[in-house]
Amino acid sequence: MDNVSLHARFEEARKAVQQASIFLLSHEDLRSSITTKAENDYVTSADKECERLILSALAGKFPDDSFLGEESGTYGESRCRWIIDPIDGTVDFMASFPDYTISVAFEDEEGLAFGIVMVPRQNEEFSAFRGEGAWLNGKRIHTDETTPLKETLAILVPPHRHHRYLHEYMERMERFYYVISDMRSLGSAAISLCYVAAGRVSMYYELGLHIYDCAAGIVIVKEAGGAVTLLTEDEDWIEIAASSASAHDAMMGCING
Repeated sequence: MDNVSLHARFEEARKAVQQASIFLLSHEDLRSSITTKAENDYVTSADKECERLILSALAGKFPDDSFLGEESGTYGESRCRWIIDPIDGTVDFMASFPDYTISVAFEDEEGLAFGIVMVPRQNEEFSAFRGEGAWLNGKRIHTDETTPLKETLAILVPPHRHHRYLHEYMERMERFYYVISDMRSLGSAAISLCYVAAGRVSMYYELGLHIYDCAAGIVIVKEAGGAVTLLTEDEDWIEIAASSASAHDAMMGCING
């Protein structure tokens, strides 16, 4: 797809995400309307309504594109596809924990073209456009390539939905502690990737994700100068390792032992 068409989609996506953010901030009471999808996997009325708002805005402008939404699934046959996670970090939203996000990405014949991640409670908009860089609230961001790893944080997320992998994961986490200063787990893959991109953390590792959890964040990390390895890549199971470029070998060493 040509850049003019991509930029038109990028601007419409930013508008849709901003409107969705306003909606979530004014409807946080919907966090108490909860349905269980699977073990430790929930959806609220806000997830569904937020996705409906985004889909309505984008499908109205670009009816020939296809769409993948976490709550509504896939429709359309075009190779040009929107990937939407209306609330990444639903449990955060349910608990009024401020790190939930709205995540929208777009892919064309060449792969992921742009991504937008909004953190409503912090009024932070992360975005990136293929070949043009990454931004936080309109200012360029870059991964941290200079701080010694032993002085940095990593986001390491235990497999809370896949407990059979917990022992193996903890062995890997122990190896990370010999490389970094400390770890965090924020509850949103999208915000975790953005924090790598912005240089707030040096690494992020998680397994058992879906493409809608991480598509936008992947673009943002890469355009910020970072590295992303998808150890397992399937739309229903993604194991992701993202870091600054300078930290990636050390990160993969921790994972592979």
